[in-house]
Amino acid sequence: MDKWMKNNNFNKILALAFAIILWIIVHVDTAPANQTTVNMESKTIENVKIEDTGFNEDKYVITSRDAESVRLEVMGKKSDLTYKFSDAYKVWIDLSNVQPGDTTLPLHYSLPSGVMLDDIIPNEVNVHVELRNTKSFPISIITKGEPAAGYQVGTPVIEPAVEAKVTLGASELRKVAKVQGTIELNGDSETIKEKKLKLYAYDSGGNEIKDAVIEPSFVTVELPITLPFKSLPLDVSFSGQLPGGVALSKVTPEQDTVTVYGTEESLASLSSYEATLNLGSIDSAGTKELKLELTVPEGAAKIEPAVLNVSVVTSNIAEKTIDNIPVKLEGVDTGLTALIKDPASKTVSLTVSGAPNLLEQIDKNNISVVADVVGLTAGSHEVTLHVSLPRFIALGNASQRLRATVELNAPATPAAAETPDNSSTGTVTSEPSAEPVSGEESPTEPVQSGDNALPTATPSPSEGAVDNSGTASANGATNNGSSGGT
Repeated sequence: MDKWMKNNNFNKILALAFAIILWIIVHVDTAPANQTTVNMESKTIENVKIEDTGFNEDKYVITSRDAESVRLEVMGKKSDLTYKFSDAYKVWIDLSNVQPGDTTLPLHYSLPSGVMLDDIIPNEVNVHVELRNTKSFPISIITKGEPAAGYQVGTPVIEPAVEAKVTLGASELRKVAKVQGTIELNGDSETIKEKKLKLYAYDSGGNEIKDAVIEPSFVTVELPITLPFKSLPLDVSFSGQLPGGVALSKVTPEQDTVTVYGTEESLASLSSYEATLNLGSIDSAGTKELKLELTVPEGAAKIEPAVLNVSVVTSNIAEKTIDNIPVKLEGVDTGLTALIKDPASKTVSLTVSGAPNLLEQIDKNNISVVADVVGLTAGSHEVTLHVSLPRFIALGNASQRLRATVELNAPATPAAAETPDNSSTGTVTSEPSAEPVSGEESPTEPVQSGDNALPTATPSPSEGAVDNSGTASANGATNNGSSGGT
């Protein structure tokens, strides 16, 4: 062995062999590309998305392109191809200098280290660019599904806006017909509040326009879901007693209608809502705020509001005498003529009491005095006069007797008309009355001017009787507008 080691040729050969072995170890996996090795492989990467760079989205919009992704054919070492994720492969187009119209752009790509591109399909993309336009559209809200049985859906309330701005290319923007959100119903029986809805743009055929940019993109909606309801006029009557010498001047509820909820059957018979205000807490003339509690009508489910604030103004009582108020005839039967014999002037004078500001507006045109002869036959009759006064006005002396004498006559028969003498069997035809005999009388119109406008002369059915002192009886408020003669 020592002999071989001392041989220079042997040492040279051994060194060469070691060198060859080391060279093979180092270079066997890094052979030149033009050499065939077992380590080089090919791979196909499908659906690599084409990204956009440099695009001015504030000014332009891409309305179409002929490719959204590409297929990459690549080559490389097995280790590189196996352990590189697909998102390491990038493909993009540069839109920095794009102008409106059609433009064909080359594709740029980025590959993982050690991987080479063999082919890219397609290798260019055509894009159509348009100027970006904006137009406002009203927001509509629709519902799908049904509320609970017997309930109904009201009008949606939209926040923060009732219009939305849609931004698209000019050609696509022309297709937009509406901007809409949808609420899904599934037997709901309560109002839906603060429902956040996404808005979508649709064409006239109801198809969604996918690329529309909508501002705001979401809205908050409140959708009323209630039983059927009816809005009713509020009629206020009174209870309690005002202090002596004090009269109502003005009664103002904070609203003059109420809303009653219930089934359609329970609402059908309702035409107004009557509430009673207790005046017992008023101890002197002036203005006072009272609470009026509203009860649910029989058969209904709910009333809104449940409580109303009412402003009540009272004043010290004053009096006023009004002369020459005409007495009107009503209820004259067919075939009879009528004549007021007493009073001969066919007028009366009345002293009325109430708040001074209301008395200032009263004249004979606001008062109705009627002699009702319905059902009476021919002859002379003493009848009671019925007086209708504006609301909150009363007779100054409610105990005075208001009566009239009315003569009713039947027309003469033809035979009697031919008799020349005034025999005991003849009938005398009375002179025609200057007063109306039909009993049809138009109601007095209310005075509507100013805060202290007078109500109609026709009395409210809720108002109580008024005594001579002008204070309210147990069933009604003072000076409430209707007095009958006795």
